[in-house]
Amino acid sequence: MVKKSNKIGIELDDFHYHEALDRLMVTIKHIDQHLIQHPVLKLETEVKDLVVDGTDKLWLAYQKLTELKANE
Repeated sequence: MVKKSNKIGIELDDFHYHEALDRLMVTIKHIDQHLIQHPVLKLETEVKDLVVDGTDKLWLAYQKLTELKANE
């Protein structure tokens, strides 16, 4: 289904949403594998906690976008 965004005037279809969801998931996995699991962040837990907080926000964005896609 194609719909035109009132916010930016661009036509968006299901693939655009699928692609955005995929990129969010890739980013979340990348942060986990290459930052959160890094030995320095294992040691420096205060820094790791900040990175985890950021990842939590990305996960909320993923969930919100999933809801928006489901309500089309």
